[in-house]
Amino acid sequence: MPAVYIKNKRSIASILKIALIPVINGFAKYAWRSIPRSAYLGASPIRLNLAITRKCNANCVFCAYQFARKEDTVHMSDAIFKLALQRMRHARIRQVMMSPNIGEPLMAPMFMDKLSQLRAIGVDQIEVTTNGLLLHRTDARKFLLNGPDKINLSFAGFDQAMYERDYRVRHFERTRDSILKLLRENRLLGNKREINIRLRGDLPVDVLLAAPEMEEVMQLAHSVEVMTEVDDWLGLITKDILPEGYILQKEAPELTLRPCMLLWDLTVHPDGDIHLCACRNVYGDPRLHIGNIKEMDLVEAHGKIGDILDEWESGNVPTTCKTCSMYCDPANGLIGRRREIRQDAALKS
Repeated sequence: MPAVYIKNKRSIASILKIALIPVINGFAKYAWRSIPRSAYLGASPIRLNLAITRKCNANCVFCAYQFARKEDTVHMSDAIFKLALQRMRHARIRQVMMSPNIGEPLMAPMFMDKLSQLRAIGVDQIEVTTNGLLLHRTDARKFLLNGPDKINLSFAGFDQAMYERDYRVRHFERTRDSILKLLRENRLLGNKREINIRLRGDLPVDVLLAAPEMEEVMQLAHSVEVMTEVDDWLGLITKDILPEGYILQKEAPELTLRPCMLLWDLTVHPDGDIHLCACRNVYGDPRLHIGNIKEMDLVEAHGKIGDILDEWESGNVPTTCKTCSMYCDPANGLIGRRREIRQDAALKS
């Protein structure tokens, strides 16, 4: 969804590389059909999106969770999680994103214990996106020492009325205090974890940033991003259900015959189903379904990604993707993906 980065830590070397990206991206678009799949898929999965829960304790006005079917809002069972661990160990997965699509990961039973189990099988990069409502349940230092490596905090902003209007829950003060405590403790630990603040409120950007707490947040957070337009979640979110101040995304990226780069990684749902797209595939599009970890390992599932990409390139774009406003042109992500594949291969050798 459209957003503006207010703060984003980058090195001088990375800034220089960024300056060359448009040139390389342009070439990649021109030569896409000649680029081998191995260049961006690799020989085996390097990252897994793992939906340990699809339940949420907020009811954000801009999120599709409010329309989720009851049968979809469940926790992953212990049996499926144990099987997922076995599959990940076999595939030597090192990166896990624990909050794809919808759901609040901290609601998952024994969340911290699940992180420990992931570490035990060799996962060394864990990412979560959380609304922070349950941060108070775990000591901030313990959460930082034993928790995720990358923490994306989705928060309306430091205005109680707006928070309750947009997230439609109470506990503003507790959540605010938990977020600030986590940031302060992370600084004391030498910025052990990457903490990114994602402001999602309906007030103008300048008003959101003018909150007294934001001065400290700007100093302590790795990055601060403010959502400027709301994605329509395939038509589920409409202007009439949004509070005044929100703007629906005006333009969607133009689809091309280059399959979306969000289809490069596997997503395992609570029932064990393996899908592509951890972004907007909320209802399990059958055209993006690969199998189930009960019958298929992750390396085999990874090998089937190309079949779905072939369909797209032939003009048969999955139904979910046809009206999605989150399309990510793979040519724009080729450089970073090649780096990830090389790094992953080196660590697995």
